[in-house]
Amino acid sequence: MKIVLIGYRASGKSTVGRILAERLKMAFWDTDVMVEKTMGMPIKEIVALHGWSYFREKERETILFLKQKENCVVATGGGVVLFRENIDLLKNNMDLLKRAGIMIWLNAPLHDIIERLKRDAQKEATRPQFTAGNIVQETIDIMRQRLPLYQSAADYVVDTLGKNPGQVTEEIYQHLLKTGILDKIHKK
Repeated sequence: MKIVLIGYRASGKSTVGRILAERLKMAFWDTDVMVEKTMGMPIKEIVALHGWSYFREKERETILFLKQKENCVVATGGGVVLFRENIDLLKNNMDLLKRAGIMIWLNAPLHDIIERLKRDAQKEATRPQFTAGNIVQETIDIMRQRLPLYQSAADYVVDTLGKNPGQVTEEIYQHLLKTGILDKIHKK
């Protein structure tokens, strides 16, 4: 069973994913890091040289690779939900009646995301902006477009407001425990 973390950029998917994978003693995969390693450059450079469409294609190739993996935690890029095929590849097994993954949406507050993105902009950011405009307005506009996609893809939602990564991880762990998903993982 894959535990797939989705959510807007800077919502904590990579941080929580690493902690959760360690706690569950499972492999951890970060799709953004995988694309960067494959390309030999940060996302910011990939996008600058080739554009967002090219990056999205590399992201899809990474997801095709991850489809074969079992019992792992996957942190996805914020835009993974833009293509329904990505969600289907991560959630479903070859046998469409059997689930291969659970999608957990880390729903971070807008102000937290904007603060993290502003901090990133002051250093060599791995998160390039989508436009040359104001980062606050850009984030509001894109989140407005993506919220319905996150809602549609999510099997479980964690509201991260006022929670640190350890608390978010614990909430996910408890959900996996209560729903019996941990038992399925341990049986494999």
